[in-house]
Amino acid sequence: MPQNIRSIEYAVTLHAPQTQNVDICMRVRHITTPSIDLALPVWRTGRYSILNPAGTVHRVRAQQTTGQALGISKLDKTTWRVDTEGCTEIEVRYTVYANSLGDRTRHVDDTHAFLSGAAVFLYVPDRRDDSLSVRLEAPAHWKLACSLDALDGDPRTLQAPNYDVLIDSPIEIGVHEVLHFDVHGIPHEIVLWGAPIVDSEKLTRDFKAIVEKQSELFGGLPYKRYIFMIHVSAGAGGGTEHLNSTIIQVPPRTFEDDASYKRLMVTASHEMFHAWNVKRLRPAALARTDFARENYTDLLWFCEGTTAYYEQLILTRAGLTSDDELLLSLGELIQMVRRRPGSKVQSVAESSFDAWIKFNQPTSDDMNSTVSFYDSGALVSFLLDMELRSRTKNRVSLDTLMVEMFSRFPASGPGFATVDLIEVATQLSGSPFEEFFAKYVRSTEPYPLEECVGTVGLELMLDPAGSRAYTGIIAMDLNSASMVRYVLSDGPAYLAGVLGGDEIVACNGRRYSSVEMSSQVEQEMSPGDPIRLEVLRRGRQRTIEFALGSAPKGRWRLSRLPSPPAAQRAAYSNWLHHPWPLPKGEDGPKDQVRGK
Repeated sequence: MPQNIRSIEYAVTLHAPQTQNVDICMRVRHITTPSIDLALPVWRTGRYSILNPAGTVHRVRAQQTTGQALGISKLDKTTWRVDTEGCTEIEVRYTVYANSLGDRTRHVDDTHAFLSGAAVFLYVPDRRDDSLSVRLEAPAHWKLACSLDALDGDPRTLQAPNYDVLIDSPIEIGVHEVLHFDVHGIPHEIVLWGAPIVDSEKLTRDFKAIVEKQSELFGGLPYKRYIFMIHVSAGAGGGTEHLNSTIIQVPPRTFEDDASYKRLMVTASHEMFHAWNVKRLRPAALARTDFARENYTDLLWFCEGTTAYYEQLILTRAGLTSDDELLLSLGELIQMVRRRPGSKVQSVAESSFDAWIKFNQPTSDDMNSTVSFYDSGALVSFLLDMELRSRTKNRVSLDTLMVEMFSRFPASGPGFATVDLIEVATQLSGSPFEEFFAKYVRSTEPYPLEECVGTVGLELMLDPAGSRAYTGIIAMDLNSASMVRYVLSDGPAYLAGVLGGDEIVACNGRRYSSVEMSSQVEQEMSPGDPIRLEVLRRGRQRTIEFALGSAPKGRWRLSRLPSPPAAQRAAYSNWLHHPWPLPKGEDGPKDQVRGK
């Protein structure tokens, strides 16, 4: 078959992008059956939730290449069957309404089109390995960004070796700015849609530092080209990893203040790390995904949580954040996990497996009955890192484990299971890890962080000591009303009957904002004091009274020990790739240990 003729071809037409409709023509060749099924995935990679993008597909029709109509019927919510009438080649035309920016699936307007393939391109279920091409017809002044190769001499026709690669290579075409940098001779692009004026030099320099430090960890880059797509839009946030690209969404203030800019760096570091962890080092359940239903794995804590652990660690190693910022971030992570009652209910393995029905289907009881495989997964990854270092006198770390796993379980293989993680950790360290995983991954045993952080010369303490009055209510202000978001099961309001969704009209006869009420309880009242809440529920006011409970006043904080042994200072340096900080004005010894 000539290079420019593919088994399956798509033509994407954006003649009226202001309507947010995309017209697709799919041509399927080499048909040998009296009928052929076509489907759209019910989910996309990177988000473990059923999205059902077929809901925005309409005007589906089939025809011969001559234009004569063919019979087509719908089999289920996402599958169509075409009667081929003996034709070996057919066309299927349909329209997609693309107004889903927030879930990073498809969005079109008069400035751009963002198309994530799983939400746009129908596929033939038993022909996922066929070669494909996508031809884009859009305004002439629009620029195209996609990690797929273009056809020689035709920059608006993209080629993919199979459907899986196609839908893992999102397309951005429109009015955008492009920044370029190379790492080890490999080109990288930063594509900015909707961005205000940015410091291009700083942005490029910082992204390059992230890529270089991650490349250093794994010993090279696993791709020939990479694109950071960034959507700048009010209220936007989050990111999604793809095979050789990522889509990141941020609000305009990202480029206006340091804290927001740091969040962009964290997200970029996270999504970049996925180029190794998830996109190539994959759990067996995600090695060959089923697009028609949920794909269950108990390893999302490793896919997402370990990646979340490294997102901040990489920034510190790259010099983009300080050691103290990393310690503060880890302390806040410990605070979140330890204050969540669900930590005693759900393990990170269970959280991973149930992501489809719990993590991505939030309720007001989440804090009491679940954990986040991102947050708890990051913390158990930190624990695993410290445990490996402790058992091997810093010879083996989580870095070592990640590199070895990446080497042993390539993307072309069947993927890995938890037993493989345990086996590799055991072999590298020379000590068994079955009990570690049984306690901290598969059960809800508290993480013994106080015992392990000394490995790198740290200590974990509550600061300050003491207790405070506590209700267990987490509220937020919505349209000038103080609304209960969560009621934690370890607080007195839970048994008193306060519910998520209640509006707090008054506390002890006075109206407060959510922040004011929290301050009033914690700073002006004591454990055991009575409290009376007036709440609105389903349009009726009711009074709820209870005695205040008690909770620790301080927050968990990680800090460096005043004078740790040399071995702990060396482990710290190896961990952060920075020397152990010395008191101001004091010079370090000539042989001070630096990280590798």
